[in-house]
Amino acid sequence: MLRLRSHLLPTVRAAWPLPTAASSLLHLVLYSTAAAAATTTAKPAAPFVAEEYLVTTCGLTPEQAFRSAKSLAHLKSSSKPDAVLAFFKKIGLHEADIATAIAREPRLLVLTVDETLTRRVGLLRDIGLSAPQISRLITIVPLIFSNPAKISRLAFYLSLLGSYDKVHTALRRCLLLLGRSLETVVKPNLAFLRDCGLTDYEIAKLTVSAPRMLALEPEGVKDIVVRADMLGVPRNSGMFKGALGVIANRSPRRVGAKLDFLKKALECSEAEVGIAVGKLPSILAAAEDRLSRSVEFLKEEVGLNAAYIVHRPALLAYSLNKRLMPRYYVLKFLKEKGLVNKDVDLYSVVNQTEKRFVERFLDPHKQSVPGLADAYAAACAGQVPLAIQPRQPEMETIL
Repeated sequence: MLRLRSHLLPTVRAAWPLPTAASSLLHLVLYSTAAAAATTTAKPAAPFVAEEYLVTTCGLTPEQAFRSAKSLAHLKSSSKPDAVLAFFKKIGLHEADIATAIAREPRLLVLTVDETLTRRVGLLRDIGLSAPQISRLITIVPLIFSNPAKISRLAFYLSLLGSYDKVHTALRRCLLLLGRSLETVVKPNLAFLRDCGLTDYEIAKLTVSAPRMLALEPEGVKDIVVRADMLGVPRNSGMFKGALGVIANRSPRRVGAKLDFLKKALECSEAEVGIAVGKLPSILAAAEDRLSRSVEFLKEEVGLNAAYIVHRPALLAYSLNKRLMPRYYVLKFLKEKGLVNKDVDLYSVVNQTEKRFVERFLDPHKQSVPGLADAYAAACAGQVPLAIQPRQPEMETIL
């Protein structure tokens, strides 16, 4: 510091003689500047703490950050993650979606912006995806940026299914779709399903509800078709697609267990269960407790036999509390009062649209039975407890 002062002050004095006070002030300024520079140089850079960065900058929860931090442990600074986040925000991705994607795959933060992200986003835009769609996509496929082959497969599914929303649903249910070869797996499966009689429209619907069908090896798809044949669902029927979807999402053991359950609940033969499944394969996907309650109501309260139910399995697909019971009690009341023909069939009543049911069974009786429509609406909304057993006739009392 003294040497610096000896070099600078004589020069200043030669140009402009300074009073003693000014000389002291200049000395103080020079000293402070040099000290500050020395302090700045000596202060070490703050270490990069991945877990803290993920919480404070990326918006992850502490639990998510704890699980994800090990993928970023090699980073010495936040420069690369900062660049990635800035790029995502620049192209219009939502912060919540970015956080979800990082929580699923923290390695997103170490991708290069120029060499990887910019190019991949360009490819996604080329196949028609908007910024909001890309934002939604990375929440389920965060590494779509790392593999251009996945982007070409994504383009194929967009063409097959017709919209990004359908593709998003299919991918959410089966990410394996983007990992399967189009040439050796997906396209052969499509060709086989067409040979089985499915139209492209039906295949698209099946892919959304059961995307695993296209992701399986071709032999696996053939096995599913054989199992559908064994259930007695004709390939040329409208139910064949539904049967494939149900079977594709369930193991043979689960399907067999559900068939045994239905046989026991309905107290019918295996052949009769086959009739029900052939008419409505989705019955195999219904929860057993819900099926039990519906079967009990139809057999014990309504008095239907197994043969009637298995030939009309749609009865088991409707909500017990919101459809079966309210409509049954309305029909029962109207029959007892002589307001409808006693031959009116329950299935025909339950199977009608809400609008049609109101027009046929409620509106004509507004004057003669003023409280009927209100009681029915309350029952459908769950505000009136309905009874399965005759000893609790709440609905009948209200009606």
